[in-house]
Amino acid sequence: MAGFYTDATTYDIASALADTESEAYRLLIRDIDAIAAHLQELKDAGVPVLFRPLHEAEGGWFWWGAKGPEPAKQLYRLLYDRLVQEHQLHNLIWVWNSEKPEWYPGDDVVDIVSVDVYPEAGDHSPLAARYTNLSELVKDSKIIALAENGSIPDPKLMKEQDVHWSWFCTWTGGFLRDGTHNDVAFLKEVYHSAEVITLDQLPKWSWL
Repeated sequence: MAGFYTDATTYDIASALADTESEAYRLLIRDIDAIAAHLQELKDAGVPVLFRPLHEAEGGWFWWGAKGPEPAKQLYRLLYDRLVQEHQLHNLIWVWNSEKPEWYPGDDVVDIVSVDVYPEAGDHSPLAARYTNLSELVKDSKIIALAENGSIPDPKLMKEQDVHWSWFCTWTGGFLRDGTHNDVAFLKEVYHSAEVITLDQLPKWSWL
């Protein structure tokens, strides 16, 4: 199950995309179509999907980013075209997951920009610089999200510093339970904050 890591697979995305007649490219399309079948089930049920493919590509630790920005962007656009144009999956909200301009696939295929940040345990800063990077990337024209985090940014500091993460998604395990990244008192403060909207406060969402 670790085949998505660069060092656990020999799959070469640049080579696959360079030859659309190759077995590697055929397998790529096969997998995209398999994903489409599951997303179709959600479409049929009227469920909109925050879809964040090819996350953390610029890190290089996943195969989709191992060959640099151009193959990663090409793959993202292929995925978009295949799912939206070929499979007519219009229930997808496309979330890009990098703040680096050279990796950005384009405004026409991105709805939301995001970044994953894991500060030191107990560091609840609002991550203002990372937010600004994303805002500048899209000229303040798109929703900005903290797609993954360890320590949760303090809502009070976010408000003070004009940082508006549309959502945060704290990683599981110790990040929530070890008492050092986010202690219980802080978690209660965050989820009872007037600045934080929780699931029970959201209206019912449907793309239908």
